[in-house]
Amino acid sequence: MGDLEKTGGIASAMRSELKRGDRVLGARGVVLRHIIGSEDRAMFSDSIVARVRGLASDLAAQLAVKLAEAAGEKDPEAWVPHLSDPLSGALIDEPMLLEHLHSVAMEWQLTESLERRIGMDPALSPLLQALISADDPNASTLAMDLLTGQASFVRHMQRMTLPIIELPAEVLFAVLNTLRSAVAGDMNFEEHARTAEHAIRRDYDEAQTRIATANRLVGALGAGAFAALSVTHAGVAVFLSALAATSGETRDNVASSTGESQLARLALSLRAAGLGDKEIEREFFAIHPDITLPDNFAALRGNDAQALLTGTAPALDGPQSGRPQTKEYGT
Repeated sequence: MGDLEKTGGIASAMRSELKRGDRVLGARGVVLRHIIGSEDRAMFSDSIVARVRGLASDLAAQLAVKLAEAAGEKDPEAWVPHLSDPLSGALIDEPMLLEHLHSVAMEWQLTESLERRIGMDPALSPLLQALISADDPNASTLAMDLLTGQASFVRHMQRMTLPIIELPAEVLFAVLNTLRSAVAGDMNFEEHARTAEHAIRRDYDEAQTRIATANRLVGALGAGAFAALSVTHAGVAVFLSALAATSGETRDNVASSTGESQLARLALSLRAAGLGDKEIEREFFAIHPDITLPDNFAALRGNDAQALLTGTAPALDGPQSGRPQTKEYGT
């Protein structure tokens, strides 16, 4: 079989799997909203749905406190039970927020999995440890900042909380829009919401968020960012940022691609990032130890993978045998 025939077959198969994954990925905000509201668990695991719901409730509680503070209440926390339920319901109706919370939940799931399976420290990865003691003061400072942010992330995930000032800017904007919509029509609450929004914006600096710090660290590595494409060496946070930067995918999509419904996207992203067959197999074994790559995947080059991810690859006929195969752990 010639290279063109091999490439055509695997490209057709991977395109089919990618489209299947795209349908899940593109609708995850709406789907999560439905599942959280109806208790349906068919498409997402109990733990992921529970974490998304918990994080949305925590954000609602933070907004409730901000509203109570804006109203001049002496005990803002006392208002959480009265305000958080309607705010939580409003937040659950915001797909952009749910998509981001889903990616956070997936990132934490992978972090916990690596800690459980191989004893990997959820905050201090080998790469961060090396960079902290490096001669490059910029990289060292960024690594220390990320270590601090990652340690905080671990504590918050263990409590199922997420500080509102850790949200990406576009997600925070959607949350604030939701807050304004939730109190529309009540002049007193509209005024309190404006005051609360001003206070949140005053305290917010996207550049200081954990995700932005991880992104800056990857940028500071330059050509050395290739070393960050090992999840066990770089840690989950840096790995996701590095894979997003090198594959052209969004970080939220990359985080969500670590789930089993997105195996094709993960494999294509790794190839588009420049990893070879052995390196991709290494990452798949770390993330999904019971999954092997499909036959003929080696025939796909980086530009083929990039074209499939961006939807610019020409349609090619071929056998639909590209779905990743399951195997016994360790075999």
